[in-house]
Amino acid sequence: MQTIQSALSTRTTLPILLNFLMETENSRVKVVSTDLEMGVKHYIGAEVETDGSITIPARKFSDILHSLPDNQDVELSVDAGGKIQLKCGRSRFGITGAPKSEYPILPEFNKQNAFGAEVGVIGNMIKKTIFAASSDETRHVLNGVFWSAKKGVLEMVSTDGRRLALAAQKAVPKEKEFQVIVPIKILAEFLKLLTHHEIKSDSVEKILIGVTENQIAFQLRETTLLSRLVGGSFPRYEQVIPAKKDISINLETKEFFAVTKRASLCAVDRGGSVKYTLKKGSLQVAASSQNLEFNDEMPIEYAGDDFQIAFNPTFIMDALKHIDTAKATIGLTTPVNPALLEPVGEEGTRFVVMPMRA
Repeated sequence: MQTIQSALSTRTTLPILLNFLMETENSRVKVVSTDLEMGVKHYIGAEVETDGSITIPARKFSDILHSLPDNQDVELSVDAGGKIQLKCGRSRFGITGAPKSEYPILPEFNKQNAFGAEVGVIGNMIKKTIFAASSDETRHVLNGVFWSAKKGVLEMVSTDGRRLALAAQKAVPKEKEFQVIVPIKILAEFLKLLTHHEIKSDSVEKILIGVTENQIAFQLRETTLLSRLVGGSFPRYEQVIPAKKDISINLETKEFFAVTKRASLCAVDRGGSVKYTLKKGSLQVAASSQNLEFNDEMPIEYAGDDFQIAFNPTFIMDALKHIDTAKATIGLTTPVNPALLEPVGEEGTRFVVMPMRA
């Protein structure tokens, strides 16, 4: 149930979407859920005595399963009137279902047009970009991650207008070329699926990915995730990424994160800024509010003129959380131009953060 719950509709005028579909297929049980934007199919091993199908109220069924003892078999049967009988040990439940004919039909996964990719690589790229996508529903093209495939390189980009995250890897076949916006919902569910299967970022296990004009699908083991794509054109993000860096300094990633986190405690509410001042040999970090004040500094290799810039500390920390290397580079031009953060020794990952007024 945990696997298919993500696609269940919570706000709907169609009561059938509060159900999930269960049916037998090739001596297995298939469970399906959808909210008409995203769908999940999952196969479960079972001893099938008679083929059949039914849709079941999802929340109540989940509550029932959670109430049952662990490690005990569950027996399900459906009568001609659509009544579901559930048996587990001495417990008996009766649930009223609805016929399969009332449930939306989910598109089939087209394996012929799909391509294989390492699940660890795809998962890592999603983690490095999904956090910067916008949650503002009025800017729907930013409610997803832009995927661009060309000459074997897959690029993922997200932005909320104040920051940008980019990850690029050789991850797709050279003949695959596409540009789509993938909704953050299916990407978040994909990451949950990896966590459920305890799949690490260095896993070379293959996942099948299918991309069409208006749909994307992921198939991993016994589970398929499908979703409509976000319509519209993604912004011209290339012009936001700084082409030059007048100032470039290397910082210890963990230390820079820690000092920024301490400063964030004294920034004004969530929208407060943290000031970063470059001086010869040091980076000074400061923040203040009505009742709090913070100052600290980090030794760095810098011999230029004094330079001050301010950022939302959350944006800096979010970028640093997704830098895996011991050191990070921050590139600066002027106090009003965006900063570029990159991992030292790792190509393909970039984060852009717009400054705030100091």
